Amino acid sequence: MTWTCNDWNDKPYMRWVGARVVLAEGGRSRVEMPVELHHRGAMGTEAINGAILAYLHDVAQGVAVRSMLGDDVRAIATLNLNISFVDAMAVETLLVGVGRAVSIRSAVAFAESEFLGNDGQVCCRAAGTFRILRSRPRAAAH
Repeated sequence: MTWTCNDWNDKPYMRWVGARVVLAEGGRSRVEMPVELHHRGAMGTEAINGAILAYLHDVAQGVAVRSMLGDDVRAIATLNLNISFVDAMAVETLLVGVGRAVSIRSAVAFAESEFLGNDGQVCCRAAGTFRILRSRPRAAAH
């Protein structure tokens, strides 16, 4: 199965948050989310809540990693996600983030992502480690 943006966008957890993957190829991803009232409230302000940002960092990195994997992969699982919040995420209508696969091994992958504020400055960045779960080869018939 070749993964596409729609494979991600059809997942219930993507529809729930209202985000969409608009790029998933060559170890790169782009995630967009129209900002709504329930995404806001960080630090008692109109900034995007950190939990929403963590959620989207995980998606952006997972998509970037998955775009580099073949059909023998049945799933990937987040092992670690380390987020640095540089500034409050001030976004008016559309939140945009990008992910990048840094290194992919047979069973583990490493990725990075960042989200930008209205002024184009990085508001938060993250690094993640992912477990690659491959399908087991079928035993040969005797």
